[in-house]
Amino acid sequence: MSSSTDPSHQHSNGNNGFDAQPASNGSEGSDSDHGDDTSSVVELEPDDFPGYFSERDGRLFHAGSSPYPLPVDAPEQQRFALEHDLLRRFLQANYVGPVAELFSDPGRNMALDLCTGTGTWVMEMAQEFPQVRFRAFDIVPIATRYPFENVQFEVDDVNNHLRWNNATFDLVHARIIAMAVRDYPQVLQEVARVLRPGGLFLSLEWSPYPTLDPSIQQDPVTYAPASTRFHDAINRALLDRQGLRPIAGQVHTLLADAGVFQEISSTPYHIPIGAWSTDPFLRNIGATCRDINEIYTSSVKPLLIDSGWTEGQLNRLFADFIREIRSLNGLVSVLYVVHARKAQT
Repeated sequence: MSSSTDPSHQHSNGNNGFDAQPASNGSEGSDSDHGDDTSSVVELEPDDFPGYFSERDGRLFHAGSSPYPLPVDAPEQQRFALEHDLLRRFLQANYVGPVAELFSDPGRNMALDLCTGTGTWVMEMAQEFPQVRFRAFDIVPIATRYPFENVQFEVDDVNNHLRWNNATFDLVHARIIAMAVRDYPQVLQEVARVLRPGGLFLSLEWSPYPTLDPSIQQDPVTYAPASTRFHDAINRALLDRQGLRPIAGQVHTLLADAGVFQEISSTPYHIPIGAWSTDPFLRNIGATCRDINEIYTSSVKPLLIDSGWTEGQLNRLFADFIREIRSLNGLVSVLYVVHARKAQT
């Protein structure tokens, strides 16, 4: 895990680093000059933490009503850490788009991270932009308990009404949240509500389908059959078990449909899976991406077991997939990066 989640490297804000928002919050956020309304937030005590988790087949999951189907335990947090490191190295920053320009305005100093996970992105951003106050939440308290003074972590579900007042934030960040979201257009409406006019929304989502490097003129179904079967199984399980549909390539359209965003930019990045690239930088990136995909097989195993797959079937599915990503040149993961501003009027 990144050193930014190591308590020995953190500053304490005087509590355990977490607050909880009551799960039922149907009221509308009020317009207010006080952007950070904490009146309904309750500090978590150490004894409260086990209540946010449930154990099944040796893996730890969230205990709430979120549709998020993957474990939240130490092995999965290792995957989060590798994924964060991969994205930061590949993008050569913790963000894409006019984030630095946004925060160069001294009047812009509030940011929100949806589904923050281990909170590593928030902690690194808080170091880069110490003048900005960062708020972040997830369904389980797995972020550091020792945040910087300009960081506050909370426990809540992205499918709930966001507790903050209208026009509170200058940046809302949503990185790889699709598996936790029942209704993405509804989440975007909440994002638009809590963003200030001219504020920035930044989204990063992985394509859920096997893809080939543009230099390879082949059909992925026949060129990479094991990867196709693996992703097809996951996509069917997500739809059948959780009602979740892929949204990675649709975020820019959903932003346009919301009617309140402008300057919408969408860029697909092709990240190699495996060390097949002739470019040393991409070869190193590809090796990490391959490792993340291998760990991902363990992450999705409980979901596929719940969908009716047997241990034997999964062993074959995973073995074929891992063999393919270790040996097949040209496989890529597509990362869709989208940013947009809330309209001024």
